[in-house]
Amino acid sequence: MDMFSRVLRYLRKLGVAGNLRLLLGLAAAALLLWSFFVVGARVLRHVHPAGKKITLTVLHWGSKQETQIVRDLLRHYRKTHPKLRIRRIHANAYGTKLRTMFSAGAPPDLFYLSYSNVPEFAHRHLALNLSPEIAKERAAGHFKWFSDFYPKLLNAFRYAHGHAGKGPLYALPKDCTTLVMYVNTQLFHWAGVKVPYNGWTWKQYQRDMAAITKLNSKPRPPLSKEYTSAGRIYGGMLTLWPMTMRNVLWSYGGGVFKPGSHFKQLLLGGAADQRAMRMVYRLRFKTRTVYNSTGLAKSQNQEFFTGNIGCIGPLGRWLTPVYRGFKMFRWDVVPVPHGVADVSAVGTVGWAIARTCPHPRQAFKLLKYLCGPAGQAREARLGLAIPSLKSVAQSSAFLSPGQLPKHTDVFLKAMKHIRIARNPPQKGQFNQYFTQQLEDSLQMGQTSTLAAAGALQRQWGNYLNAPLQTKKFPTMPWAPWMEAIFIVGAIAAIAAVALVIKRREKGSLAARQTFSGYAFISPWVIGFLAFALVPMIVSLLLSFTKWSALEPISGARYVGATNYRQIFSDDPVFWKSLRVTCYFALLSVPLTQVAALGVALLMNLRIRAIGLFRTIYFVPSVVSGVALATLWLLIFNNDYGLMNALLAPLTHLFGAHPPDWFGLNAGVWAIPAFVIMGLWGVGSGMVIYLAGLKGVPASLYEAATIDGAGPVRCFFAVTIPMLSPLLFYNLVMSIIGSFQVFTQAQVMTQGGPNNDTLFYVLYLYQQAFEAHNMGYASALAWILFVIVLLLTLLVFRASRNWVYYEGLKT
Repeated sequence: MDMFSRVLRYLRKLGVAGNLRLLLGLAAAALLLWSFFVVGARVLRHVHPAGKKITLTVLHWGSKQETQIVRDLLRHYRKTHPKLRIRRIHANAYGTKLRTMFSAGAPPDLFYLSYSNVPEFAHRHLALNLSPEIAKERAAGHFKWFSDFYPKLLNAFRYAHGHAGKGPLYALPKDCTTLVMYVNTQLFHWAGVKVPYNGWTWKQYQRDMAAITKLNSKPRPPLSKEYTSAGRIYGGMLTLWPMTMRNVLWSYGGGVFKPGSHFKQLLLGGAADQRAMRMVYRLRFKTRTVYNSTGLAKSQNQEFFTGNIGCIGPLGRWLTPVYRGFKMFRWDVVPVPHGVADVSAVGTVGWAIARTCPHPRQAFKLLKYLCGPAGQAREARLGLAIPSLKSVAQSSAFLSPGQLPKHTDVFLKAMKHIRIARNPPQKGQFNQYFTQQLEDSLQMGQTSTLAAAGALQRQWGNYLNAPLQTKKFPTMPWAPWMEAIFIVGAIAAIAAVALVIKRREKGSLAARQTFSGYAFISPWVIGFLAFALVPMIVSLLLSFTKWSALEPISGARYVGATNYRQIFSDDPVFWKSLRVTCYFALLSVPLTQVAALGVALLMNLRIRAIGLFRTIYFVPSVVSGVALATLWLLIFNNDYGLMNALLAPLTHLFGAHPPDWFGLNAGVWAIPAFVIMGLWGVGSGMVIYLAGLKGVPASLYEAATIDGAGPVRCFFAVTIPMLSPLLFYNLVMSIIGSFQVFTQAQVMTQGGPNNDTLFYVLYLYQQAFEAHNMGYASALAWILFVIVLLLTLLVFRASRNWVYYEGLKT
């Protein structure tokens, strides 16, 4: 403070102290303008590159090692092409980033494209047809290694007239992976089971898993000098992702969609599919020879690393770098078991070019280089995937002699039997339904396999037959709406200015003070109008459209109130998410407020080191959502979590077990678990209540005591009325917050089994960024806004009867 006073005195001597506020204001304005100039210059440099240089934007994902490979390849290419600029963008949330860039009208020139997204990108004319450029290059003799691609991988990126697998080529495959089983060879040898490097059937798989599980009755030799497994041993672990489950269904002669049904009729109720699904159900729930991970229990990799699982899969090549760093026991890979067919699903990613790329010729040359033998050889040594070029896949770069797994050729042998999974254009929505039914039946055991197949068929049929999918809608007329909004906004602005002028204070000093006040709040007002009000208006308009966010917003289709009709009449998931959120609010709001007030009363005591205790109780409330969710993942873990460790002695007295909070018992205990997590962050409410307690006059307590009131009576007659404005504020904020739960649910459960933790905002996120139904998600957002608004107004109306504002009531 003394230093600040000295600075002011010095400024007064210089004669600038009176203009200090003006100087600070000008500096802030200059900083703001400079930031806009820097960002705008970046955009202009990208759109209109200086000189004759061409700029290409490249979007990709990948681990640190894979990113380094892409960076090195681009750096080397630039050295041989000095007139080319390359803007590389790495994205972890790749799908969201890619769609955002397309919807903004500034797509990347080159980008990773999964084979499963080719139909959508080709149908919407988002990806460039590469066939003409390929033909030119091959005719000129500059693309001799094109014939070295695996033909089936090339077909995965073809699409024409609603049919995938044939027609023009929309991407060149950069790599792929078949599916294999990772095995703990020491458990196999210990159980006397031959490691099936040459293949095995599902019957053999079941026998071998049973033999390994029987090891639980034998003494355990160490897996290595430093390591001995602990816990129950399971023969295997079967993954239930859509891709891996399809592999199991195919091997039994079944599938997901009936051929020729245009993705409308499912096969899961058929005999072949039911045999496959009942096999998985039997292994998980009847013989219990495969590990069934539910809730927050150890993941599949954790159990495999602890030496308690003999065989894990079907899984792809992407796990090889992770497993190579594990030295506790010997492991290898074997083929996926087969039934009536020896088949392997394959996942593949290619380099594609945006259809609107201004320099397609230069972009194709770069794409060809990135997919070339040199780049594929470098990625092959990393171990993440199988090269898409046969010569590289069969070279030492991929087969990696001297490195694990020893039988890397198992991945290549499966290439002879690969099958490309065909997906509907609404792949995101279908995968949500498919995964949910798989979890309900094969992970939770809540429904039979036949019932799950029937539920999926009904769910998918209702979605396809909904008006949003069957009707044709016109393009959204954005121009009239924008004109109307501009006119209304201009009228509102003129009215606001006129009102300010009418109510202006007379006198130069009052006018300057009024002007200063408006000047200081103007950045907030401008920011609110530009970054809050305008997006809200656009969101409201989008709620009356059908828009996938893959194309510019100008391509949205006007559907009227169809989104709202489908939400209220044909969307059971909406009602489930609303019930989950309301249940959480009913439990959380009163409990957290009582806890915050109780802690504040304790922190108001006059004891030694009370400041330390206040800090301890407040700090958890400032921990970020992701960090908090990660912490509670450990606390609620089924196997080694602190919560179940504390509850185990108590539950054993009654012959029970601690709950599987987010798994088998999620229907009962998941929401209470989230409420318990919420109690961790009562520090923010505590601080507000503590400030209110400090402001209660001591004379009121003295008067109440003189009148014969005890502590309880003083609390309800003095403390609560004096804190009622703060109670009202915290109640409103708590209600709003309880309807906005997202981070914890997304990080910990992603909706949970049977959607038992599918909070409203999480469902909104899934519709927007997983199913890519932006118009539908906007309608959900506005319904949430109305619900919260009505609840807030109800609390405001009721507050007249219990909120006491000192000095305002007579």
